[in-house]
Amino acid sequence: MAIKNMLNKDQVERIINGIPVHLSLDVDYIYDVYEMANEAIEMLVNQNQQIEVNDINQQDLLFYCIGEYYYSVSNLSEEEVNKFKINEDYPSSMASVAADKYLSLSIFNHVEKKLANRFLPPASSLNMYINFMLNIVKGYKKNDPQSTLISDLLMKSLTISRCILEQLLNGYETEAYSSWRTLHECECTLIILDKYGEPIINNYLKHMNYGLAFNDSIKDKAQQDKVFYEMKEEMRAKQLKSKDIRKYIEYGWLYPIVPADDETFKLNFRDGLEKLAGLSSYAKRYEISSEIIHSTPLLIYSNKEYFYYMTLLSLYESFFRLEKVFVSLFSKRVSMEQMQRYLQMQRVYYSQLVIIHKRELETFKRLQKSWSEKNSH
Repeated sequence: MAIKNMLNKDQVERIINGIPVHLSLDVDYIYDVYEMANEAIEMLVNQNQQIEVNDINQQDLLFYCIGEYYYSVSNLSEEEVNKFKINEDYPSSMASVAADKYLSLSIFNHVEKKLANRFLPPASSLNMYINFMLNIVKGYKKNDPQSTLISDLLMKSLTISRCILEQLLNGYETEAYSSWRTLHECECTLIILDKYGEPIINNYLKHMNYGLAFNDSIKDKAQQDKVFYEMKEEMRAKQLKSKDIRKYIEYGWLYPIVPADDETFKLNFRDGLEKLAGLSSYAKRYEISSEIIHSTPLLIYSNKEYFYYMTLLSLYESFFRLEKVFVSLFSKRVSMEQMQRYLQMQRVYYSQLVIIHKRELETFKRLQKSWSEKNSH
């Protein structure tokens, strides 16, 4: 193998100067490392017939070299950087590491079998819609739970949705399904906060404060003791014991909306939050996702197609509910012009998402029938 298309020093300098980092990157030093990395790859390929490299992505290789250099010097003082640069062993060592990383992660990178395609409508239409919503939600002030709790939680739910989609696109179906579990918890909370408004939001924030006190995270220790005492008094009034503290912090904010005749309410997700959100029909899916999280054989010996469709359909259904919260929240906040643009997009693409969900559900049912027939023989 002969090195082709290697970047010259001017090209390398232009690339390095375009990188937004807080310290000056030594072009000459990095270029030397980059040259040696090319030579190391050439030598490895020529010595080992099992390594087949027809061409090198020179920009990728350069960025591995830059990464090694930057990480090595970013926390050093100026004096330490100067000592680093005069060590004759470092450049060749960095070049060897960069070459190994390039070969491993660019040539021999393990890639999961993928069932999703980012350019097909099941992924691309949903991704575009989520992106549109994110661009609206991000415009609102963050980290002020008293006034932005719902929009902050909606933002987090939408980013989790996009993360799930990316996991599916990269062939990580069970991982995506376990992420849906988190999304489902978020959407249940959102539905309740949106439905009951300020009184329950204030109670939720109060329990958030209880969590801070329990974890010793309030700076004013006198205030922390006061908060902790208030929580213990509430628990005593509800005949709860110390062993129930964590459950009370997490789910006790729901007490004001529990129907008086409901004797089945419990301080947990399934019999508390999920049920009050009206999503008990998802209890089985949530249970399966819990098995994956806890590394049961289901995680190791899972059916990729089954979890692909379970995740995709669950994600779509969660998205439809999140979209309702989005409209409820932002129809009151955005300008008429912005809302009109959103409604215009909604008319075109929401109906498409409904059709996609129906089609994917029908495909999943056919597959389930096929799997059932095979297992019966």
